Amino acid sequence: MENLKIALGNKDLGRAIDIGTRRGEFLFRMKDYSRSYEKLIGIDINTDELDKLKFKEEKNVRFHFMNAYDLEYPDGYFGAVSISNTLHHLNDMEGVLNEMTRVLKDDGYFLINEMFHDCDDNSKKTHGMLHILEAEIDTELGRIHNKTFEKEEIIKVASDLNLRSLEIVEYSETFEFDKKIEKKLGKLDGMLASVSGYPKYEYFCDCADKIRKNYDNYGVKRCTQLLVIGRK
Repeated sequence: MENLKIALGNKDLGRAIDIGTRRGEFLFRMKDYSRSYEKLIGIDINTDELDKLKFKEEKNVRFHFMNAYDLEYPDGYFGAVSISNTLHHLNDMEGVLNEMTRVLKDDGYFLINEMFHDCDDNSKKTHGMLHILEAEIDTELGRIHNKTFEKEEIIKVASDLNLRSLEIVEYSETFEFDKKIEKKLGKLDGMLASVSGYPKYEYFCDCADKIRKNYDNYGVKRCTQLLVIGRK
């Protein structure tokens, strides 16, 4: 986490928007760690999560229901735009990134924060394997959920935006997040039950067995996070 604090600690964000904010985790980190901000806005289409976030609003911290593919703000409105662990949930990543670029002012900060699954830490591989299985099951059920990225894929996404002065920062999550992932392992049987009778059921069971074996041998930690910051 220290690397994240350092990366955000010299940033004056101005007005900032966090796309697909979900529980607002990354937005609150921008609030706590950035040098300054004028206003922070988190948007999502998950009404259940937004209802919970309403109790966390402050004078300059707000959450709204909004479609990321059609942001309700004029060109160049924000001094910073961010998206955290959301890219792999999009069916049109380019469309969302284009909208984020549109509402970002010239010289503003573009922040992409994504976990990556290709790491050398075997305990983090447990989480990477779990998330890939979860994404594959969701896809089988017709939900939009792509696999997480490899590290270089995330960097390429940022590079393709032609941003200036790229900063690339890796950091590990807190113990609290590791425990959340461990709790998620307890839901493996339920995930498998949701696709019982589907053509790929046996394949999913094999994947689950490999995840359990890796967990028994190495435990589990959340995948390493990669933060890429560039200027428009």
